[in-house]
Amino acid sequence: MKAILRFIFFVFVIFLIFSGVIDLFQSEVGDLPVCEDSYMVINVSNDRLHQREWDMVDYSRSFCTRYESEEEVSLLAGKKRNEMTINLDSYENLWGKIYAELVKESKPQIEFLADSLVRISKEKNFSRSEMAELIVTFVQDIPYSYVRVEDCSEANNKGKPCIGHIAFGLLSPYEFLHSLYGDCDTRAVLIYSLLETLGFDPMIVVSNEYAHAMLALNIPASGDHLKHQGKNYYFWETTGKGWPIGMLPPNSNNINYWKIALVNGR
Repeated sequence: MKAILRFIFFVFVIFLIFSGVIDLFQSEVGDLPVCEDSYMVINVSNDRLHQREWDMVDYSRSFCTRYESEEEVSLLAGKKRNEMTINLDSYENLWGKIYAELVKESKPQIEFLADSLVRISKEKNFSRSEMAELIVTFVQDIPYSYVRVEDCSEANNKGKPCIGHIAFGLLSPYEFLHSLYGDCDTRAVLIYSLLETLGFDPMIVVSNEYAHAMLALNIPASGDHLKHQGKNYYFWETTGKGWPIGMLPPNSNNINYWKIALVNGR
């Protein structure tokens, strides 16, 4: 009888110790203070907890959020991207079909982020234009990385982070949110998906001459824009922090070189 009681006591002590370890892990990860640091990623068995803080274009206000991303979901998104087959077409139509497919596949996967950004907008009583800026600056704040079809040689990555051997040379929105590797069109596709989900009228434009892709958005603004079906779509550079709507970079400011790849979901 005493042996049984000692065994039960031993099991109980082990349970208390194990529970304490679990509580400690949860306090360190699950209750992580939001925005103590501007940028943090914690890996848990290849799943990730992302903690983000970013500024509006003029740096007048800061915002923060955090989200979890799952390795399995990211791998599945990558598998579907790899299996895409696109028939040859004009430069802008070819990329438009690729972007449209990625947007369609990603919508259910990024709803959590759209909901989080809407919640921030409601808390701050933002206008529609301010909400759009919140979404764009969230992505602008992520450091630029090259996504290459070929390998990441020094001549290709120009000293920036790079991920190579990626079909089409871009990642799907969920892959981007998980890995944080994003070049120009990877970023534009994520922002387009978020804006369209939230009822905006976005556009993705591409330039073969500049080897570049960019967001354009139909909201009240001023500056550089394309006109489509009687509406003005203002360019919005997403590859770096601080770019305002309606300002094309000096090294890619010939509007004639920009073509519409995706608008109104097609």
